[in-house]
Amino acid sequence: MTPTKLDLSPDAILERLRQASDVSDLRAERRLDAKLDMSAEGIARRLREVSELLALCESLGAASSE
Repeated sequence: MTPTKLDLSPDAILERLRQASDVSDLRAERRLDAKLDMSAEGIARRLREVSELLALCESLGAASSE
């Protein structure tokens, strides 16, 4: 499969930003929805995810070196 060539001209980038903005909900009351959950549960969840990803990477690395 041939990768799609992405137009990186200023006009093309501006157009993609406009399109993303058009479909985004930028209301003030929604802005914090994208922020990180810094509660103890949120931090623990992210740490578990990173730990699982590290274990996966290590097992894939070990399998590829066999």
